[in-house]
Amino acid sequence: MTNRPDLLNDNLWKIALRLSPPGILGMLMISVNSLIDSVYMGNLVGADAFAGVSLLFPLTLIISAATGFIATGSGSVLSRAIGAGNIKVQRKVIPNLLALSLLFSGILMAAGLLFTDGLVALMGGEGEVLEAGKEYFWAYTCGIFFSIYGLSANGLIRAEGKVKEAMNYTMISVVLNLMATPLFITGFSMGVAGAAWGSVLSMAVYSLLTSWYFVRGRSSFSTGRFRVRIERDIIKDVISVGTSSLSMQLSNVVRQFFLFRLVAAYGSNHDIAFFSAAFRLFSFVSVPAMGLLQPLQPVVGINYGADKWQRCMDAIKTFRLGAIGLILLLLMPIIIFPESVVSLMIPGEMLSQGELNNLRLIFLAMPWLPVASTGIIFFQATGKGKLATTIPVARQLILFVPLVLLLSVMVGLDGIYYALAIENMAYAIVVQLLLRRELKKLSPQAGLSAG
Repeated sequence: MTNRPDLLNDNLWKIALRLSPPGILGMLMISVNSLIDSVYMGNLVGADAFAGVSLLFPLTLIISAATGFIATGSGSVLSRAIGAGNIKVQRKVIPNLLALSLLFSGILMAAGLLFTDGLVALMGGEGEVLEAGKEYFWAYTCGIFFSIYGLSANGLIRAEGKVKEAMNYTMISVVLNLMATPLFITGFSMGVAGAAWGSVLSMAVYSLLTSWYFVRGRSSFSTGRFRVRIERDIIKDVISVGTSSLSMQLSNVVRQFFLFRLVAAYGSNHDIAFFSAAFRLFSFVSVPAMGLLQPLQPVVGINYGADKWQRCMDAIKTFRLGAIGLILLLLMPIIIFPESVVSLMIPGEMLSQGELNNLRLIFLAMPWLPVASTGIIFFQATGKGKLATTIPVARQLILFVPLVLLLSVMVGLDGIYYALAIENMAYAIVVQLLLRRELKKLSPQAGLSAG
């Protein structure tokens, strides 16, 4: 056994330094994977193919929403059960996760394969852009189970605090995808669909590796029998917390649908390609920051289960500072050399100074991201599903949609970028105020200083 940090007692900075690098590297590999796929698409197929696949982002978020529902709900239940020493609940997590993965993937695969043309057409785009999107989405839909189950099961490994092990499986999958994608695109002459099949193959291997981890008994918790079963006594808790992630992801679907439709309405195929590149870069920076925050969920969940309230709050402060620092570090080359970075994905496209300024604007708002994220993680990890569900939905309906519609009408395409910057900062402030309110409720129990 490796000497892993004690999440209940070790110094929080020590825990962050031990567990965050694997989380960062694992998520960075996923982010790099997406970025490299974009480079492959733009250079090996063309800018229209890149734009067509990028238009699908809101649709792929639906799959991410199902994954988040299962992984977040199951991970929260597991972490609290580990902290409380509840073996009975621990043994029921994996059967429940398997059943939910099969249910969600079956529904989404059927819908995706039956309605590929209509779903892709709904996202906008014309001609070659539309055809590329349809070709990619059909192939991508065939591998939905591997994405949902693989990522959800890997989330359990993170929930028990073994972030390094979770990262290792992620790295293997990403490296395989980076090798397979150009082979499928050019070697097998599969074009746009080749990029999707490369991802399907890598996620299938990812699922097998993660399953083998549990089957061989390498986890630190009692897994019970590896079977498919809905466990009634924990499904309510899984649904309560998982719904928060599901609502957040689905509200992001609405968000991305509005964004890409507005860009298509106010701009050209070039504007769609540029916005898609900016969005990929945003993910490249935000995903590693989320990797740093990955250990926060088990730290808060396990300590909350053990009634260590003050330590939960201290953990939020520690991980938040670390994530802000990482974002600032990753932003530097993009802010200084935006044109060079964007040209990696859409080579040969001329970029105006206004476009580069818009890119800088949305990235300068990114340091607010960890403020909001740590609050949501706290709500999910402590089982406050109703609050964690309401906030993301209210964000889109009350804050984002009115703001982006108003500013796009007032100033056109530039207004979309202005709205994104303003909305990200405002959302972080709202979440922080709600977090302070919840922490004050715990203060009488442990003398917390809700700062």
